[in-house]
Amino acid sequence: MFGLVRALFFGALALLALIPVAILLTVIGLPVVAVIAVLCAPVLLVLFLVGLPILIVFAVVVGLLGATFGVLMAFLSVGFVALKLAIVILVPLLILAWIARRVFGRPPEMHGR
Repeated sequence: MFGLVRALFFGALALLALIPVAILLTVIGLPVVAVIAVLCAPVLLVLFLVGLPILIVFAVVVGLLGATFGVLMAFLSVGFVALKLAIVILVPLLILAWIARRVFGRPPEMHGR
């Protein structure tokens, strides 16, 4: 138990020590990211203009496939629910009918006449 408390304490202390490192990396990294974003903006614009129609067509196809699959799964789940209800209701009803026929049915006739 003491080892767990010690690990938690020193883990929290290590996380506190990482805060200045994160601030330093942010101060250095944000200008670098800004320069890279400015340099790649024309490339991103061209890719956006060329890739947007492809993205729209892909999104429409994926949407249609998803809708078709969703409707298919909905009908399939309704079918399974109907099948389960049929099994839960009809099988005991069949067993009860068989028992009632055996109990209340007419007596077997004599074949030896």
